[in-house]
Amino acid sequence: MYRLNLGLSVRLFTQAGRNGEFFQSIKKIKNEGFQSVEVSLGKVGGYEMHMQKCMQEVGDGLQAVLDEGLILNSIHLPFQRFIYISSCDEGVRSWAVDEFRKLIAICDKYQPNHYVFHSKTGKKEEGLWDVRKPALIRSFQELVGTTTNNICMENMVGSFPSNIEDMREILEQVEGGKCCIDTNHFLQDKPQDAILALGKWLKTIHVSDYDGVYEKHWLPKQGVSNWMKIIGALESVGYDGAFTYEVEAQKYGYSFVDIRENYEKLFEEYNKYSTH
Repeated sequence: MYRLNLGLSVRLFTQAGRNGEFFQSIKKIKNEGFQSVEVSLGKVGGYEMHMQKCMQEVGDGLQAVLDEGLILNSIHLPFQRFIYISSCDEGVRSWAVDEFRKLIAICDKYQPNHYVFHSKTGKKEEGLWDVRKPALIRSFQELVGTTTNNICMENMVGSFPSNIEDMREILEQVEGGKCCIDTNHFLQDKPQDAILALGKWLKTIHVSDYDGVYEKHWLPKQGVSNWMKIIGALESVGYDGAFTYEVEAQKYGYSFVDIRENYEKLFEEYNKYSTH
């Protein structure tokens, strides 16, 4: 029987500041049978203000996860538009990486398994992907050297890397680099194909469904993804990490119970009909 730890991505920060419901949510998550958490540092205010708040307040959130006996699966590094780790301006790029290094040094004390980051290469129509790739590769490699925990690049929508070829191109050039696959970010490829192709780099996943046109962050089986093939691909590559839901719970009215029941139904169906 194939099962994975049930996880959930929870934002410690929102546009308005620190998420006042975070600590209560962590307690509820534990009570509802979740085993692991991704703490998302989200985006709030300007870049410098956000990083200051993260460095000052992130410890309380991470400790709350551990105090509840939950696995700190991953920390999603801040991802608002001011974070240009792929900037062609070396001063901007190196400053952004240094800020991430400081934040990672604080977070490492709480022993997360993985860090997840966005590439910030910009939209395709800007025509800057090719000139920003070298900066992305350099920043990725520098971040890998910052910690003994996994640094995972996430596939993006409308930004590089957006498909299997993009992801492989970067991962093959970054020694020790790993990836996070977001199942509702692939518009050209199927999530299950990406898992099979990138399995040797895969360390964590973001679970949600979509319409195949743009990201939606719906619960699995509310969109077009084939979840039996996705779970089958995870088992095939030997994935044993967390099954981390990254859904728009507040927007769509999903409760923690809804998410847990969705997980139970997915794996019950998979184990009932799959051949091992």
